[in-house]
Amino acid sequence: MNRRLLVAALAVSALAGCATVPKARLCEAEVSPQKRSFPTPNTWFALLLHGFDENRGAVPRPAVDCSGAPVAWEEPAADECREPGPQPTPLPPKERLTEEDLVLETTQANERLVWVITRRFSNGEGLGPVALVETTPKGFTVRGLGSMRGMTENVRLRMEHVGSTDVLVAEGDACTHEEPQVCRRAARILPLRSGRFFAEAVSDSERKCLGAAWFPLSREQVFELPSGLRRKFELTSTLTFGADAITLQEQVAVSDSDPKQPSIPERLYRRAQNERTLKVEDNVLVGSAPSLWVRMVEQQLLAGAKALPDKPTVVPLPPKEEPKATANKPLP
Repeated sequence: MNRRLLVAALAVSALAGCATVPKARLCEAEVSPQKRSFPTPNTWFALLLHGFDENRGAVPRPAVDCSGAPVAWEEPAADECREPGPQPTPLPPKERLTEEDLVLETTQANERLVWVITRRFSNGEGLGPVALVETTPKGFTVRGLGSMRGMTENVRLRMEHVGSTDVLVAEGDACTHEEPQVCRRAARILPLRSGRFFAEAVSDSERKCLGAAWFPLSREQVFELPSGLRRKFELTSTLTFGADAITLQEQVAVSDSDPKQPSIPERLYRRAQNERTLKVEDNVLVGSAPSLWVRMVEQQLLAGAKALPDKPTVVPLPPKEEPKATANKPLP
């Protein structure tokens, strides 16, 4: 594969009183007609990852995308946002990439969204370069590029147009491995600006951070009340993309149970619903309000409730290796 790194051209030319901005060209690869028609996973890995070793399937560490940018992600912290993003534990990187680490979605006849997962996390998320790739007569051209972290099972990628901006929408599940299996779906939204996908936080009209552009479509959390009762919150939400804004419909059901009386069924305590909007402005995502979930959870915490651990862990951490004995230093 003959791959070239290109600088995205953003030149503007005036024609009959109108401005035309050419498509960004971040990386290119010239491939054979066979690979162009029937690309393998290695074709995409080599296109998006700088220094990818096709023979060993290995990625340099830390990973770098084809433009030379580090494959990295940082969620808003608790002291920065009203609702911080998820903070899972990173799992050890794989020795080689396989087909399981590749997500492809066709958007047009000659255009695909490609996500390569180079790192995985304890909550079922994965991290890696994501790209909008166009098939050309000579090979492939990357029109949009960035890093993305999202759920890795039953993934769906698509492009939406909101306001004057194209946005990448990535939905996926995190599923437990115990029976009965439970899956929770979440969505990420990354605006495409000047050829780059950006992981932007959601801010209010005064530019105070409301939270990450991470939207659980199903969510559950149990709290222990000062009285000893257990209070369970269950969220379901939907995203709708309009010409001017994104609408988020949220519903939360709250039920109580007594751990001292496990035979008595849960009792519905409250239902609530809310609609909020998200606008994609020139350089920021603006939300109309904090999420219904965070507002209801804040009330419980102020009343003295304690969040119980979310069990079971979605992806079990690998066991730690025992130290090996040496000839000069026996194990204690």
